[in-house]
Amino acid sequence: MNDKQMPKRNAHINAHDAYKIFNRLALQGKLRSACRFITERESGVRVMTPDEKDDQGKTIFEGLQDKHPEQAEAHLEAFEECEELPYRIEVDITAAHVEKAARSLSGGAGPTGVDGDQMSNLLLKYGSQSAELREAFAASIRRLANQIVEWKEIRAMCAKREIALSKIKGFRPIGVGESFQRECAKTMNLVTGDDVKEVCNSNQLSSGAKAGSEASVHAMKSLFEEHSKDGWGLVLGDADNAFNRINRPAMLWNVRLFWSRCSIFLFNTYRGYALLIIKGSDAFILSKEGITQGDYLGMKAYGIGQHPSANVEASRNSARVRPYEVSGQKSPFFDHEATQNYSFGTILFARQNLKI
Repeated sequence: MNDKQMPKRNAHINAHDAYKIFNRLALQGKLRSACRFITERESGVRVMTPDEKDDQGKTIFEGLQDKHPEQAEAHLEAFEECEELPYRIEVDITAAHVEKAARSLSGGAGPTGVDGDQMSNLLLKYGSQSAELREAFAASIRRLANQIVEWKEIRAMCAKREIALSKIKGFRPIGVGESFQRECAKTMNLVTGDDVKEVCNSNQLSSGAKAGSEASVHAMKSLFEEHSKDGWGLVLGDADNAFNRINRPAMLWNVRLFWSRCSIFLFNTYRGYALLIIKGSDAFILSKEGITQGDYLGMKAYGIGQHPSANVEASRNSARVRPYEVSGQKSPFFDHEATQNYSFGTILFARQNLKI
């Protein structure tokens, strides 16, 4: 590695310090963060303060309030019809599951100030004391996964430190949860996450399908090349603030049907209004709708919540166009983003009837 590859955005960091930072991140196993640091790929992304103004003249705090709407009444199509609830198998969480999840636990600190690395060390590096702590974690997760728990008992655990990450246009709201809650969610994902892959398959790539995004890109590229000369094209869709707008009761209902082993855990953690604490402000926000961006289970919960909509057939009399309304056409989703292969006439109709 030569000096030309040293990051230049932080003038106070010399080459020696840059090498030390890169080496520390690499030894901690954070290879992606190390590569991003040394190649400056994270330049421009920062945590915005509540008093900053956005492009529309609103403060970031006001923007965060807008991105966390009141709970809305869900459309009936959002609920999957079911005559008989599927049998729910109890989840058995052991200390070995907690240990495996803890080895890859990372991330910043929640409201109490314990980050992922500290929690991982507590669970792994203190011999018999850590073993006892893992057993206690396993018992707590088993209770959250198999029993309805009163919200007042876990309200503090579900509180999050809300931050606004800058992006090219606007900002992205991220909820940094308590490391204890993240470890619980990560363990549940380890034990039950494969259920979502079986349900969503290739319709929703956020389920965690291996190389799903790469396969989707190649498939859509092939379809475009095959039909481009016949008046076909691609539509790229990106739902606005989708995670915070998906209807929460509908999501929890669909999770009960399609991801039953994790349904009680998600019900417990989303049954109430989580407290979102913002550094630099005395005010707070309540999360009343949607799924928290930053939740380890968020991507899969969103995929399951959107699953019925992604599979419903087109209504002949509907004036709306959905990505799945063209029979026989491909429409892979990655959480709130979609790619559709349509005829040019359908694309024009979509532009006229959708808010783009």
